[in-house]
Amino acid sequence: MALLAICLGVALSFAVHLLNSSALDEFGRASASLNGQPDLVLRATDGGGLPESLFARVAQDPALSLAAPVIEGQAQLRDAKGQPFNLRLIGWDALAGAAMNPQLLPSAGAKASGGLTALIDPQLIWLNAAALQRLAPAAREPGQALTLRAASAENGQALSLDLNLAGSVPAPGSPLAVMDIAAAQLLLGRLGRIDRIDLRLHNTGISPQAWLAQQNWPGGISAAPPPDEGARLSELTRAYRVNLSVLSLMALFTGSLLLFSVMSLSVAQRLPQWALLGVLGMTARERATMLLSEALLLGLIGSALGLLLGWGMAQLGLQVLGSQLGLSRSHATLAFEQLPWGAAAAFGALGVLVSLLSAALPALELRRLPVAQVLKGLGSQSARGLPAWLGPSLLILGLGLAMLPPLPRSSGCAEVPLGAYAAMLSLLLGGIACVPQLLHLSMSALAHWPGAGRSALLLLVRERARDQAGEASRALAGVLVSLSLSVSMLVMVGSFRFSLDDWLSRMLPADLYVRASLATGLDGQTAPLPTEFVEAVSASGLSQRLQPQRSDRIQLQGSSERFALMARRIDEARLPLQGDLARPEPPGTGKLGKIAEQDLTPIYISEALRDTLALRPGQRLMLLQPGGLSENAAVGTPGAEQKPGLPAYVRGVWRDYARQSGAVLMPMDAYQRWRGDTRITELLIWLPEGQAAGPAIRRLRAMAAQPQDIEIAESADLREMSMKIFDRSFAVTVWLQAVTLAIGLFGIAAAQSAQMLARKREFGLLLHLGFCRADVLRLLLLEAGLLCAVGALAGLSLGLGLSAVLVWVLNPQSFHWSMDMHIPVARLAALAGAMWLASVAAAWLAGRRAASDAAVHAVKEDW
Repeated sequence: MALLAICLGVALSFAVHLLNSSALDEFGRASASLNGQPDLVLRATDGGGLPESLFARVAQDPALSLAAPVIEGQAQLRDAKGQPFNLRLIGWDALAGAAMNPQLLPSAGAKASGGLTALIDPQLIWLNAAALQRLAPAAREPGQALTLRAASAENGQALSLDLNLAGSVPAPGSPLAVMDIAAAQLLLGRLGRIDRIDLRLHNTGISPQAWLAQQNWPGGISAAPPPDEGARLSELTRAYRVNLSVLSLMALFTGSLLLFSVMSLSVAQRLPQWALLGVLGMTARERATMLLSEALLLGLIGSALGLLLGWGMAQLGLQVLGSQLGLSRSHATLAFEQLPWGAAAAFGALGVLVSLLSAALPALELRRLPVAQVLKGLGSQSARGLPAWLGPSLLILGLGLAMLPPLPRSSGCAEVPLGAYAAMLSLLLGGIACVPQLLHLSMSALAHWPGAGRSALLLLVRERARDQAGEASRALAGVLVSLSLSVSMLVMVGSFRFSLDDWLSRMLPADLYVRASLATGLDGQTAPLPTEFVEAVSASGLSQRLQPQRSDRIQLQGSSERFALMARRIDEARLPLQGDLARPEPPGTGKLGKIAEQDLTPIYISEALRDTLALRPGQRLMLLQPGGLSENAAVGTPGAEQKPGLPAYVRGVWRDYARQSGAVLMPMDAYQRWRGDTRITELLIWLPEGQAAGPAIRRLRAMAAQPQDIEIAESADLREMSMKIFDRSFAVTVWLQAVTLAIGLFGIAAAQSAQMLARKREFGLLLHLGFCRADVLRLLLLEAGLLCAVGALAGLSLGLGLSAVLVWVLNPQSFHWSMDMHIPVARLAALAGAMWLASVAAAWLAGRRAASDAAVHAVKEDW
């Protein structure tokens, strides 16, 4: 059992590490292949692209060895089932950029068939492996005609372009299409514009920073090294990966408690043998070394098996969950030459260290063993109980650690709630240390049970629980930790699911939702709906109520990052608000402080945006259009287009479970006045009462000039899809809970079995004194029932405390998502009851053997 616990703990931790690192490595390779290896990248700060004339000017710089124009966007193709799917589109000058972006060059066979002219042929398109796999088998052959659809960057109008498939490119990652830059400009409606210019300097000793200092760029242009998208993804997913890793390490922690219990009871079972070895000349140090050697052997074997099992689990996980982790199915494999041997050694050493630490206390007790007393059959009193104040002190310490504020953002670990992790560990250890006191309290309550003073069985149970409370706490440690962790995860996931369901009901109040299926730009921004379609829907009388919405990207004063914006009619009563609504702060100094309250636009920010920019309700701030001048920008810079900002104040904070980055909600009329743009990206439709959704969807599609460019969904379908995504995302926590519970059950079974074997003489004496076998079994069931009931109640209470840390501390600090506590009473009762029944059953099975006739003969060993 102990070997299995170490094996499973190491396997889960190592598998989670391999899955996380594989996803990051795959994304990093894909990003590097698309961005290439330039020294610098020129971009427009407003996202509108650079003029082609700038490329002609830059390319003449004698300090540059290479300058390559690139245009990027999103387009759609039809898959094998005829359904559209999105893919990234890159248009480039292959002759100029081949040296910096070799992953975008066609495969060797394709180049041989088309020659160099194929690289600049605007009628040809190249797909990577992920995109080819989505096509029908017949459409994957070179020469097949493909129709790409994309939305114009200027007005969102859908455009189509017929191309011939030339072959494949080796770029990894998600579906990708590569074509000549002229054809991409035509498809994306970007004639005369490019998105970026990749630059490589001559190897003359001049640094990119020194070269930049010599340039006199017009305003609105940024020049910087290519972004490290792998590092950015690592930062964005750090909280998720750390939480998943900590959860997997909990299985190893539970296994360590199981090993501690097994080693302790193994020492108790072999006390006569240890005492005999001591009399024969084995020193106390040699006895402790022998026990630690056993633990070392268990740790080595368990860690080795765990690493192999973890590698296999990661391999299976990549095959099953590869696409959900962002991995290409064709690359979702692991080989031994790809294995991170350093990480394998670290996790293996961790398993060995946990094994040795689990045996440290039993080895210390073995050193203090009174060998003469044990040989006389008087038992051992070498074990020292924990002080009574330790458990409550650890619980209070855990409460204090949970109240610590998150680390500052400058530390780089702001989304890693170290205080919450330390609080959970302190609560777990405190709960284990409180078990003897809980047993004493339960015995005090049992003494007042009617007839307790006249029952020999109850008297024996009380005396043993009083004398062996420390031993009982060791036996309960594994089941207490596993049950409390399972309860905490069950309550946290249930609270999250309950809160998400309530959030969906508030954010999806309409019957139907309509949007364009095409996107503009690389950020996946939904293209505007055709104006003719919106007018036709409004005039059709199909809806009882119609509400437009506009999705966009904006910047906030003081930040260069772009955040999601939703403009719609605001119903504050339906918003999932956190905290009270606020009025603007009193006027103060500065430009914003002098603006009257009626001239400020109320906005509602998400929790993530509040935490990212340290905003507060009532605070005044300036909304900036993408590329608008920041407060430090030089006014009047040649070529810079000054876009007016919008003075606003934070009216409230709302929950946003759809985005982990920040988002802003504002009134539609204020957005249209500010931007001068009346286009909409989504339609919310309320149908007349009694009207079915199916016929309404067919009528809506008939109104669209291009029905394939319109997506229509029912609110019930969106809710169901969201809940399925949620359940799939948390499926791994269910498996980790199951493994942790299994280890806990193994622990109680092993502890009970070892206890029964160690108490054979006691049972034999009871049989000599007149107890029958049924009386001994009843005694064991009473002891096990009492012990496991205390463990189950303690586990439930401790699990609820841990769930409070998860719900109110860890999740808000890690993901910037708050939630309402929801306790599934029935499921918790079923979980605790199942754990209690399994533990009692394990004790009964172990007791049947211990109370056999062989126990009578065990008494002879003391004669």
